[in-house]
Amino acid sequence: MVKRLTNPFRGAPTPLGSLLTAAGQRLSTELDAALQAAGFPDLRSAHAPVFMAIDPEGTRVTELAQRTKMTKQAVGELVRYLADHGYVTVAADPDDRRVRRVSLTDSGWRAIDTGERVIGDFDRWLAGAIGADVVAQLRHALDRIIATDPADRRQARS
Repeated sequence: MVKRLTNPFRGAPTPLGSLLTAAGQRLSTELDAALQAAGFPDLRSAHAPVFMAIDPEGTRVTELAQRTKMTKQAVGELVRYLADHGYVTVAADPDDRRVRRVSLTDSGWRAIDTGERVIGDFDRWLAGAIGADVVAQLRHALDRIIATDPADRRQARS
């Protein structure tokens, strides 16, 4: 292999994936710190997708996996952790005893309240920093990125 004289990334705009990751890490760090300060030392931002997907009356594990876009195994692992720490309960679904339904405990609802406050504060800060209209455009663009099938991207390259 011939030694290159330049690195194509030096001086180029930061890749969007890197920017998105850094922005997500910033919010995750703030959420982790707020959870610690609010008395939830055993919760992390990694648990947020499960909390955000649970219905007030409880939700089946398979539905949590679909909503979070995670595997059933990954959701099951998070649910076990949250159940072991008292944030959720897991019981047989009343409509189908073979299926498990996950419900929030009082501690789980308190964690949701904390997360809602932190995320709301972050969103308000961001709107003040870059403008509410830019935040709305960014949210719309990110929703479109997430909804786009990766197969569409591969076809576009062909």
